[in-house]
Amino acid sequence: MRTEKPTPRVSSATPERGALVITRDKLTAPAKAALRLARWAAKRKAAELVREVDPTGGVRLSKCGYCAFTSQVTLNADTHAEGVVSGSIGGVIACGNVWACPVCSRRISAQRADELNALLAWARAEGHAVLMVTTTFRHDKAMSCAGSVDALKRAHKRLVQSKGWRKLPLVGHVLATEVTHGQAAGWHPHGHRLVVLRGTPAEGEARLEAMREAWLACLAREGLTGNAHAWQVQPASAAGDYVAKFGAAEELTLGDKKAGRSGSRTPWQLLADARDGDARAGRLFQDYAAAFKGKRQLVWSHGLKSQAGIAEALEEGAEEKPQRRVVREWLGSSEEWRAARRRRCAMIAAVETGASVETAEHGATDSESWRAEREASTLIEGDDCQTDPAPISCAGGDRPWNIWQERVGDGVSRPNINGRPNMLWNRPKPPPKTIGRHPPPITA
Repeated sequence: MRTEKPTPRVSSATPERGALVITRDKLTAPAKAALRLARWAAKRKAAELVREVDPTGGVRLSKCGYCAFTSQVTLNADTHAEGVVSGSIGGVIACGNVWACPVCSRRISAQRADELNALLAWARAEGHAVLMVTTTFRHDKAMSCAGSVDALKRAHKRLVQSKGWRKLPLVGHVLATEVTHGQAAGWHPHGHRLVVLRGTPAEGEARLEAMREAWLACLAREGLTGNAHAWQVQPASAAGDYVAKFGAAEELTLGDKKAGRSGSRTPWQLLADARDGDARAGRLFQDYAAAFKGKRQLVWSHGLKSQAGIAEALEEGAEEKPQRRVVREWLGSSEEWRAARRRRCAMIAAVETGASVETAEHGATDSESWRAEREASTLIEGDDCQTDPAPISCAGGDRPWNIWQERVGDGVSRPNINGRPNMLWNRPKPPPKTIGRHPPPITA
């Protein structure tokens, strides 16, 4: 497990190298605080949902940001070169789940977006052509999320092993797999592949367009079909736009109101709707989390990172290390930290705005502030978001049995991702070894 660190604000390359510098929207302090509350409320809901299908992953997600990783937990104020102050909590566990944790996903996606940005800068400096290929296939509501994603993965593997692909003047490529869900056609997995080719952009586009039939053949080998949208070659501008929004636009959906979304929903939109009381969206998010568990967010072709000097470019373009000041300290095993961690968003907001940290530490909990924010802004009616998570035992070697005190009550056994029953214990003590027969699993 890793300790939580503030998201590094990195420029992937110097301006003279022609980099597309990623900038996130400058939010006002109240808007930033509201988005942080929404993100952590969504994380609590994600932990609840994931625990039902993946107990181990759910425990890890529940501990993220709350349980101490070291003996000391600190509230930090980092002053950056431009005078901006950012707050962070140090010494706590970070789950690193880029698919199901909106907190870790934001941090990790920002770092990987910097890597993609550095790749574009290097390719431009070297005179290579950069294009983006979007791949998908015909799908319907009968296809499961896991089955669709795995089929797309196998088709991509067939593509890069085909003779036509190996004959391309390739420098390298990076694949990102995404998925959305629509009411009419169900799960829609698709891939965005950034392709770096030797030669001019026009030549590269013509060569990639000629690979359309090869992609359709790869789909056919997996029992799938494709239409005109199954293989789309887009110019460098589209690649730059995709990199610029990678990992940044998604998090804003966590603060949106569920306004009867009629089109496709991203996983974060499903999580936001589940947090706001949509039970069906919660089940869909569980399917998504189970399907993407263990998968890589970005798949780089062999040797491309070292050839492009990604690590060196990030180190060269990194801004000066901010000056850190420790505002508050707690013992990781103390009751004071167990109480303070329920107000982590309020304390970070106090650090960034210059307000009283002591008042925030003993004020309303984040869950109470979140509910008040939703009611005051009339974003939703009848807030069903979850209250503070159940206490988590963080002692070394102790299994946190008390996180299983779910609001289920019926003791239903649901299948987890391994196909085995997942008991939701409704008592704080460890269960006995012999517990009798399980009720039959509930099928969606």
